[in-house]
Amino acid sequence: MERRSASIVNADVTGGYIDLPYVCEYYDYIFRDLKDRDFYVDLAHKTGGPVLELGSGTGRIVVPVARAGIKITGIDLSDRMMDICRAKLESESEETRGNTRIVKTNMCGFDLGERFALVIIPFSTFQYFLELEDQLGCLESAERHLRDGGIFVISVFNESIDRLSDKGVFEEFDITPEFTMEDGRRVFRRFRYVERDYTKQVELKESIFYITHPDGRRERLVHRFAMRYFFQFELIHLCERAGLNVTGVYSDYAYKPFDASFREGRLIVIAEKRS
Repeated sequence: MERRSASIVNADVTGGYIDLPYVCEYYDYIFRDLKDRDFYVDLAHKTGGPVLELGSGTGRIVVPVARAGIKITGIDLSDRMMDICRAKLESESEETRGNTRIVKTNMCGFDLGERFALVIIPFSTFQYFLELEDQLGCLESAERHLRDGGIFVISVFNESIDRLSDKGVFEEFDITPEFTMEDGRRVFRRFRYVERDYTKQVELKESIFYITHPDGRRERLVHRFAMRYFFQFELIHLCERAGLNVTGVYSDYAYKPFDASFREGRLIVIAEKRS
């Protein structure tokens, strides 16, 4: 049932990527078809690097940017996700490994002692920050790590009014086609919303995994997490407050101008460090 709740919290600030091993293990299978890799590699080339990625996880963006010859630093708080990234890098060339640095640190209030031409927060990582203090702490840290005139990019889900009024999402629905792990496990992922707090703009969600093991045994695992949704001018205001001049807002990685009614679209903000 849909209801407002003042109790929605994230005990794990990464939304489960510290506490739940299977969430990390399945990550690259779930998100292998995202369309943003070329977008970030292209921006890395245009700025010339170096690049800083906040919430770099399994290296989904880090590895292709490094492979393209651009220096990139990724920060993350999940040892499991960083271990997956490091394992990927072991099979890459010496040049790619040399272009990559992975640092364990919180996305709020960090200090790497370096400035970057491009700072990115891809694929909704920012939405795990439910409170204003953390949101500003993250954006201000990003701004401090930019060179003068450096570029900042943040991407979050577009919670359109159509989606926010949809009661059907409180029942399980299909979201990811079945995939097969290297050890033969077949995994099918469904999804549902549990609670929605319109006042705090926070949604409690469940990613539900149905696993069939090679011996026929079946298992159901539930990843429950909370995310804050943002509206266009709210996110613009947060960026501006952190010292970032917004230069563009888009609905997809082909630079389609932002359309708040585009249910399947993104909310992508591009900004520059204020001189």
